Amino acid sequence: MTSLNVPVQMRFFDQDQYGHINNVTMLRYFEDARVRLTASPIKADAQHDIPEDTTFRESVGKNRTVVVHQSVDYKEQLFFRQEPVYVRTWISRVGGSSFTISYSLQEEDGSHVYAEGESVIVVMDPDTGKSMKLTDDQKALLATLEDEVKEPDER
Repeated sequence: MTSLNVPVQMRFFDQDQYGHINNVTMLRYFEDARVRLTASPIKADAQHDIPEDTTFRESVGKNRTVVVHQSVDYKEQLFFRQEPVYVRTWISRVGGSSFTISYSLQEEDGSHVYAEGESVIVVMDPDTGKSMKLTDDQKALLATLEDEVKEPDER
């Protein structure tokens, strides 16, 4: 799979006193995209015994996914409008107990990028509150959501 391009409808109250979309709101847009990415069904993977339409979210079961780090680079002001803006999101790194989701808040065609960011996620045991190693199946699911995204000037 390549990246997922998620349309986001701006709301009037997303803007701040300067008329542009508030910096904290952009994190909410990233959150929406993150939830949709981890809930995206993937193709079957017989090698890892993953049935058709499985999602990473389903593979976590009763455990939780928690954000342990986030960063945002604001590139261009984004002003309120009726047309949606898009969050391009993908898995950019899979580690032993964490994975990184990357984002680009942009026009659908990528012609303008308003913000870029990433979230580092771990799977946590809800009973102990401790992070858990990713299983081989979870790593395989995440690998299907990986994308090597080139910077706009490298396309």
